[in-house]
Amino acid sequence: MDGINERKRKNVAILGTGGTIASYVDYETGAVRPLNDAQEILYAQPELAELAEIETEIVFNIFSEDMERSNWVVLAKKVYDKIRKGTGVVVTHGTDTLSFTSSALSFLIENPKAPVVFTASQRSSDRPSSDAFFNLLGAVKVASSDFGQVVVVMHEGISDDILAIHSGVRLRKMHTSRRDAFKSVNSDILGRINRNLDIEWSNLRKVGEQPMKLYERVNEKVALLYFYPGMQLEILEHTLELNDGLIIAGTGLGHISNRFLGVLRNSISEGKVVGMTSQCLYGSVNLNVYSTGRNLLNVGVIPLGDMLPEVAYTKLSFLMGNFKTDEVKKLLVENLRGELSARRRS
Repeated sequence: MDGINERKRKNVAILGTGGTIASYVDYETGAVRPLNDAQEILYAQPELAELAEIETEIVFNIFSEDMERSNWVVLAKKVYDKIRKGTGVVVTHGTDTLSFTSSALSFLIENPKAPVVFTASQRSSDRPSSDAFFNLLGAVKVASSDFGQVVVVMHEGISDDILAIHSGVRLRKMHTSRRDAFKSVNSDILGRINRNLDIEWSNLRKVGEQPMKLYERVNEKVALLYFYPGMQLEILEHTLELNDGLIIAGTGLGHISNRFLGVLRNSISEGKVVGMTSQCLYGSVNLNVYSTGRNLLNVGVIPLGDMLPEVAYTKLSFLMGNFKTDEVKKLLVENLRGELSARRRS
């Protein structure tokens, strides 16, 4: 891609957070156990040192289901410290909540001046079918390039031949165990990497002229609620009582039962922020088509286009941690990091 030139021997920091990519199988128990030293990753894969000057650090040693919003802030600070020196960063992460963390860092670091590349694996490094080595090699190669964006590098297909580069705010884990579990949703991938580690760029954000900024707060009183038929009214009431903001994954174009309108109206009038996404993933929320949607608009629910539910959740947590309510509502529907499409995709 024009304007993105790969440099030889760039400094790349590999920051470990845990997950299968930094694990091995204990064959006495059959359990997957984490590596204790990030340097073990480099020892296990000496080819990495041929791509860049590598430094390694374990930031966390947890499975991704144990990742908390406070961890996002700690990780963002670590990443910021590296990229402000021009060092590319690779974050190794568990697959299950990777899209939450990549999205969170996309918002917490504004105008990154170096690549931030997440990668993971579906199968531990000691298994013959592991995807860990190729994913990590590809991630380091991408982190050695020049661009300013948070991305994710994972297998594009089930074969061990092509990796896909995804936007950090556009992907979803779509399969429990396949190598190609991650797919870009409502967006094309940003590039591909072949077995020779040649990169074919498609669309990537160049390093901009605007200053880089680190946000060090998130609001931990934001919830994500999946609507289902027969949901008790008390669930919504209690969720809104406990939180300052709520993202709803509604049906179809962004609908929930009209039974909930009174609760939503009262909570929004008290200053709560409620955004609507769709369980469908592909396509866009549209609250103007049916009366149910128009009722939701009338009580103050904010339609969030084709933003993924988990991305809307991390975005609202970020916004409510750093801006006043009026600004939150305005910025929630603005395309800050590529999380929203200007027009609907088929």
